[in-house]
Amino acid sequence: MASRRVPRYLERLTPVNEAIQIVTSRVKPVEETVEAPVWEAIGLVLAEDVRAPHDFPPRPRAAYDGYAIRSSDTPGRLRVVGEATIGKVDVKYRVEPGTAVYVSTGAYLPDGADTVIPEEAVRREGDYIVVEKEFPAGKNFDPVGAYVRKGQVLLPRGYVVTMLDVAGLLDVAVTRVKVYRPISVGIIATGTELFEPVDPAEAEQRILRGEVAETTAKLIEWAIDRYTPWTVVEERILLPDNVDTIAWYLTRQMRHLDLVILTGGTGPSDVDPFYQLAEMLDGEVLFRGLFVKGGRPTSAMILPGGPLVLALSGHPVSALHGFIRLVYPVLKHMGNVVRGVEPPLPAIAELAGDIRAKRPQPVKVKLYLEDGKLYAEPLPLERQHSSVTVSNCEADGLAIVENRQYQRGERVPVMIYREPGQKEGEKREEA
Repeated sequence: MASRRVPRYLERLTPVNEAIQIVTSRVKPVEETVEAPVWEAIGLVLAEDVRAPHDFPPRPRAAYDGYAIRSSDTPGRLRVVGEATIGKVDVKYRVEPGTAVYVSTGAYLPDGADTVIPEEAVRREGDYIVVEKEFPAGKNFDPVGAYVRKGQVLLPRGYVVTMLDVAGLLDVAVTRVKVYRPISVGIIATGTELFEPVDPAEAEQRILRGEVAETTAKLIEWAIDRYTPWTVVEERILLPDNVDTIAWYLTRQMRHLDLVILTGGTGPSDVDPFYQLAEMLDGEVLFRGLFVKGGRPTSAMILPGGPLVLALSGHPVSALHGFIRLVYPVLKHMGNVVRGVEPPLPAIAELAGDIRAKRPQPVKVKLYLEDGKLYAEPLPLERQHSSVTVSNCEADGLAIVENRQYQRGERVPVMIYREPGQKEGEKREEA
């Protein structure tokens, strides 16, 4: 009996690090930059170092609520001639000998003052304060340049701007930054069996008839929005398993994009649609198949004068594994990112069970906290298969492991998509 032909992508599976190197060596990072108001730059990548435009504060600034005074007037009885509050520079007040000006925290000190005495350290008598002991100069205010000096680097090139960065930059009068333009992405979900769920009752019936609700492309769009905010998904579309239709979208509708991600239609078959696309479009296949379990069909090609194309599995967890292993580092490279925001693998957990992995793979885990430590308990083996999608509901995250054996107590990186719960035994005891 004739044996079935081995699919071309199974002839050689590319190790993850090699795949990343292949793609990043062939794809140039974005070069175009724009100047943006800092409050509109959240999630974008800095194209140059952000430097302080001024010494800040530009004038001495009160660090406490109290009274701006001349230290040489203490101890003594001082007349309060006015007040200076944050947000106002009131030039009509000056601290002359024998006088004081009330200042709130953050207010600029009036001329003539060389110290601030906290309001709880004085006794108020009408328009006067009584300072009962000597108070030294230079206390309780921030001098010129105490926060930053003009020209000081506040954020380096390649950092992704966060909301807290915006607060910090605006606090020292940085109002504009130069950023790289966002990376443009399109996502094509492929599969004749797929449909976009709209009406719940109709979706239920279609699923029971054997159709499959499209969720993988939505999942990848969610991951891009969450973990790579310097990237914009311009279009997400569902297409049938028709190479001509997919080719039309790649060369017409999505030709202007930086990256197109295909989900589904990339697994074993006698006729390989990925190579068909490459041959039809004169594309260069960079690699076909990744040395992983869960995401093995992950592949890459470059279209002449068009986008980079990355193909992911149609199974949600396998596609997410491909995103973590390949798409995320590639998007960092394309965006000139040195330090991003929240990474896909933000935590390290201690294993509460053994894992034997013949290839790098995702492992569905329950997560729980005990004595301040995060633990990851793998779901049973029969619940790990990528086709058992419903078991995603039983897990709290994914442990991302390499091709080796792991023993209970070892530490592994995890993607957390649900708040850690309680240990299973404790739940049963409470019940």
